[in-house]
Amino acid sequence: MLAERPIREVDRIYTIMTRDLGLIRATAIGVRKEASKLRGNIEPYSLSTVSFVKGREYWRLTSAELIQRISSAPEVARPLALLEKLIQGESAHPALFDSVEEAILSPVPHNEMFETNIVSKILFHLGYLKKSDMELDKKSLIKAINNGLQASHL
Repeated sequence: MLAERPIREVDRIYTIMTRDLGLIRATAIGVRKEASKLRGNIEPYSLSTVSFVKGREYWRLTSAELIQRISSAPEVARPLALLEKLIQGESAHPALFDSVEEAILSPVPHNEMFETNIVSKILFHLGYLKKSDMELDKKSLIKAINNGLQASHL
């Protein structure tokens, strides 16, 4: 789960990165009610198994099971927000999903290069960085990232 926003009195729209469909928007009906079965299983910055059906405007969440909460620390939240901005429409990105999931769930502690590394992986999988850029020193990699972001017109 990348983000959520409330709609109506007890519903929410979630932005979800999936392995098979890419970035989707899905509504959760009644999720803000105390008795909701989805409540707590689909919060932003969490890895969950979800089921949904296609609606007219949005997908509709039917079930969710929390796998693991992800840190909402800025070095994790900023790259996930970048994902939401860079990916347009529903298009599968399994390699990107796997790369981001692996980086975020890695048992290696997050260090000063964590955010740089994950952003470089995102930009690489979306075609804004070359494979050779991934092996640059920190200063050169940051320059390549900045060039990639500029090329994305964000």
